[in-house]
Amino acid sequence: MRVQLTRAAVADLEDAVHHYDQQAAGLGTEFLGAVDRVVERMLMFPDGAPPVDGFPGVRRARVRRFPYGVFYRPGPDALIILRVLHARRDVVGQVLGG
Repeated sequence: MRVQLTRAAVADLEDAVHHYDQQAAGLGTEFLGAVDRVVERMLMFPDGAPPVDGFPGVRRARVRRFPYGVFYRPGPDALIILRVLHARRDVVGQVLGG
């Protein structure tokens, strides 16, 4: 199974890495490593994360050590990562570009 990131997810990751690198040198790299570990778990257990209410087929996996969630939709051939959002962001308004 492959991983496909939306443009919004890529922008989310870039913003978060930039933010964490401003907080401390190397923290952005640690964040990316934590996201990579979440994605590895998602690939092993695509339906393992809880579903997101109001978004059929969308699941949210939490990122350890960081207040972020990876919002994704598992498919037959790919995991589509929709967004990577801070826990305080307006999820309902941003997960699917609403």
